[in-house]
Amino acid sequence: MILFKALLQGIKQTWKYKPMVFFLYLLTFLLAIFVAYPLKTLLESTVGHSMMISDLVKGFDYTFLNDFKNVHGDGFLPIIDQSITVLVLYLLLFIFVTGGIIATFIQQAPKYNRSIFWGQSAEFFWRTLRLTVYFLLIHSFVFVVFAFIFYTSSNGLSPFTLENEGTIAFNFKFVAPAYVLVAAFFFMWQDYTKVFLVRENKTWIFQSLWPAFKFIIKNFRKTYGLYLLNLALWFLIIFINYSVSTLIEFKSSAAILPSFLISQVFVLFRLSLKLINISSINALYEAQKIQDANS
Repeated sequence: MILFKALLQGIKQTWKYKPMVFFLYLLTFLLAIFVAYPLKTLLESTVGHSMMISDLVKGFDYTFLNDFKNVHGDGFLPIIDQSITVLVLYLLLFIFVTGGIIATFIQQAPKYNRSIFWGQSAEFFWRTLRLTVYFLLIHSFVFVVFAFIFYTSSNGLSPFTLENEGTIAFNFKFVAPAYVLVAAFFFMWQDYTKVFLVRENKTWIFQSLWPAFKFIIKNFRKTYGLYLLNLALWFLIIFINYSVSTLIEFKSSAAILPSFLISQVFVLFRLSLKLINISSINALYEAQKIQDANS
């Protein structure tokens, strides 16, 4: 099927231009260190010599975290502020390189080309940023709608009006999958709009929004099917990551290193899936365009 060929093409193209994956990984790693180091310093200066640290290494310990928050909570505030700043910076940097990533897949140079990547990143940054803001409003609206449905169907989550707590879990099992399927459509529309924006080099966002929407609807089975396939790969990586992490027994600090290395491998996989998604979308568009021309 054409969508499996597009996915395979996306994987091949991502491997071909893997320096982009490593750059995104390095960016993620450095910003994570920037956040983690102050937290490490705070822990060492407060409970660094406590035997409770050995218990924390084994897994989540609510008692420890709650006690730490009550005693040393003031030290967390600057770290939280810094984390928010780093998160915003990370999102802006990722938005910045989006144009370069898409342009690299579209132009399909023999190998990774820095001039294409950085040049197109700078050219499309402001347009990609505006597009992100528009869809952030759309995604927020969709989330609020489903949150309202869940809230009202669960009688306002009030313990006095619910017969039992199972009602909340029952409603969540229906609302959550429905939200994922609907939200996936709008995320898909956003990604296709990005590709159309770079491919056609449109000045105004709405010049790409409508053509992308028409292409999605016209080829809905293929476009939505490919997007769900990419989403399934993402869930598979998350599941494998969780399964592997549960196999590691955190009985000592010696387990931290292998756990860290394994987690970094899965970070690389997740970043690769982001690029595979974009590349497969571009591949599907090109394949469909050729098919339409021959029909």
